[in-house]
Amino acid sequence: MTTTSQNQPHEASNAKLKPSIATLTKSQRSKLQGFSKKDEMHYTLGVMTMLATTVIVSRFPEYYLMWHFLRTIFYLPVRYFRFLKNGWELYLLDWCYFVTYISTACGILALLRTTGMIHTPLEEYNGKLIRAGFAMSCGPLIWSVFIFRNSLVFHDIDHMTSVFIHLSPFILMWCLRWGAGTPSIIHTTFPERYRVCESEEEFAAADVCLQSLQGVVWCDACSAPPSDFVLPATAIYICIWAIPYFYLIFVRWSDWIKETKRDTLYAYFALTNPSMNAMFERNLNGLFGSKYAGPMGYMLYHLFSTVTLAATSYLLWHSFLLHTALFFFILVTAVNNGSKYSFRVFAYRYAEGQLKKHLSVLD
Repeated sequence: MTTTSQNQPHEASNAKLKPSIATLTKSQRSKLQGFSKKDEMHYTLGVMTMLATTVIVSRFPEYYLMWHFLRTIFYLPVRYFRFLKNGWELYLLDWCYFVTYISTACGILALLRTTGMIHTPLEEYNGKLIRAGFAMSCGPLIWSVFIFRNSLVFHDIDHMTSVFIHLSPFILMWCLRWGAGTPSIIHTTFPERYRVCESEEEFAAADVCLQSLQGVVWCDACSAPPSDFVLPATAIYICIWAIPYFYLIFVRWSDWIKETKRDTLYAYFALTNPSMNAMFERNLNGLFGSKYAGPMGYMLYHLFSTVTLAATSYLLWHSFLLHTALFFFILVTAVNNGSKYSFRVFAYRYAEGQLKKHLSVLD
């Protein structure tokens, strides 16, 4: 009895120093659970967003661009202000984000053109631009979900934004190309807005493709050569993004980035791939100098990976089966990554984290 009574103050002290869910009273636990309402609301919104996406993609694919636009103007400003606080805002200049910017801008221009409000020289290249967007969205962007382990975590807006950036342009192109099983639905609803095919006859032929197993596996309707998925996309990548990005990040803003300790994707790459970065610095030093050898190696590696993956989109353009199979594979990957995060990381730290955050209110 004496030993037990002597240990009690020590145990009480430890319990006070190390708060635990197990030591809470029923009323304290109920109060703590009340602080989760915000996360519960975010989870509900996340699930409803995915349900709405599923309905639009499967039943109203011709309107997916509008849904893509609405989510863009929600997710990206939220991400910008959060990243700004942490010095990560330069991530929003990376190529993955630019594909979203370009796809949204081109969609708006197409809308304005078909409503007679504005015309630009780009309309002449409508079909080429769609295939260039298809190449980037269904090549490097969609595989980034797998490479960077993007996770569908419904209550976490950061995870949802990352999935959106890499997956939504892919879904947009799937809707434009295949119309959820009726390719002509896009042309029927919005004539001349999206020149996925060059004529009504080709749109009709694409519909016929999906009525047979052979056509589902490979469809020659609305066909395009492999060069259409490499050359225009590469030209846009280099001229619109790579050259300006290299100048701003590695030349114009380089000193400011170091002084303010801003984070960039290249810094992340160099940290996680030190041997590869060292190889770039060693082998390219003679051509670009010690200051630019590493960054130039990274940019060339990024270019090679992007163009190679973009070239594979030629197969997806001509195969509804392959395109849809990749769709489901990436979606399952994102869901699986999210489940791993939820059970292996989030579940272990959420309750204790909430307790530590709100301990003073519970006392």
